[in-house]
Amino acid sequence: MQKTSLATDYRIPVTDYCFKAGSNQVGINIIFFLIRLYFRVFNSIKISGLEKIPAHGPLIIVANHVSVSDPPALAAYAALVRKISMLAKKELFAVPPFGAMFRSWGAIPVDRRRGGGDLGAFRAGLKVLRGGGCLILFPEGTRAKPGRPLKPKPGAAMFAAKSGAPVLCARTFNTENFLKLSKITIKFGNMRYFGNAAQAARPPDHPPAALSVSGGQSGGGVTPRESYEEFSNLLMSDIFSITEE
Repeated sequence: MQKTSLATDYRIPVTDYCFKAGSNQVGINIIFFLIRLYFRVFNSIKISGLEKIPAHGPLIIVANHVSVSDPPALAAYAALVRKISMLAKKELFAVPPFGAMFRSWGAIPVDRRRGGGDLGAFRAGLKVLRGGGCLILFPEGTRAKPGRPLKPKPGAAMFAAKSGAPVLCARTFNTENFLKLSKITIKFGNMRYFGNAAQAARPPDHPPAALSVSGGQSGGGVTPRESYEEFSNLLMSDIFSITEE
C-alpha cells in the first residue's frame, strides 16, 4: 500500500495555474492543505494511485460515496496534481462552512429535485471538461450505506459521452468512520472511455486497456439511455473492484 509522505500531505502546491488564477487559487490551495492536514493527523490517511491522475486534459473522476468526508478528501488530494471542480448537491451550499468551501474551489451546485436532472449543472460541468478541466462526481448521487452501493445515475456516462473525457475510478475506504479517528484509505483504479470518438482521441500515454461499452462502439439497436446505463454500471463495477490491500 502506497502511503503519501508528510512532504506531500503538508505541501501547498504553487503551480502555474495558481499564478494564472491569482490569490483566489492560492487561497483554495490553503484550504486543501488544511483538509489534508486534518486527515493526515486524525485519520492517518493513505492514498494510492495518485500518479494515475493526468496533469492535463479533460478528466472525470468518479468514486463511491459513504460519508460527508468523501468530497473534501478526494478533492484535496486530487488538487495536488491539478485544478479540480466538483458536482455537489445544492443544499450543501446553504450550510456554512461547506457552502463557502465548495464555492471557493468552483464546485457546481446540483438541484436533485428537478425531474429529468439539472440541465444547468450538466452544462456547467460539460463546460469544465470541454475547457480541459477535471470534474469530480459521485455516480450514486447521494451517500450509500457501506457495502450497499446504490444504482448509479447516468451523469458520469453522459459527461464522458458528450465530452470525450476519460473516466478515472477511485474508491474510499472507512471514511464513514472519520469522526471516530479511524484510519481511512483512498485508492485510484482504472481509466475508461466512452465510445469510438473518445477512443480515437485517446492521448498516446494512456493505455489501450481502457474500454468503452459495446453499445458505445457498435450503436446497433442500443439507445443512448441504454448505453449510459451500461457504462454507469461498468464504472460502479470498476469502483468496487478496487481492494484496500
